[in-house]
Amino acid sequence: MKLSDIMSAAGLTSWAEIGLVISFFTFAVIVAYVFVVRSKASYEEDRNLPFDDDSPTIPETDGRRTS
Repeated sequence: MKLSDIMSAAGLTSWAEIGLVISFFTFAVIVAYVFVVRSKASYEEDRNLPFDDDSPTIPETDGRRTS
């Protein structure tokens, strides 16, 4: 007996279809949020974040290793 025979006899095929629909719906909502809902100002702020002067800096060392 194959695994596919067991699964089809158990009647679990509808759960796979429901999972597929939920996954597709979730993907569509995420794509809509990224490209439609989120404002351009938010992207501009995130884009310039590495250049923000308030961010902490890495202290310079003199090249010697410390343990």
